[in-house]
Amino acid sequence: MLMEARLLDERREGKAEGLAEGEANANIATAKRLFSMGLSVQDIAKATSLPIEQVEALQAEQ
Repeated sequence: MLMEARLLDERREGKAEGLAEGEANANIATAKRLFSMGLSVQDIAKATSLPIEQVEALQAEQ
């Protein structure tokens, strides 16, 4: 029984990590689209909830 509970916990953790990673990837894709629309770094950071430093790094990639 203990093993089953542990596996369930690990499965939940994995699912949560996967969802967080997917959300982060979606925010990055949104930020790139917003750059193409001419929005500022500050506006993109607000819209995507990404840190300004990360948005600036994305801007440098383009």
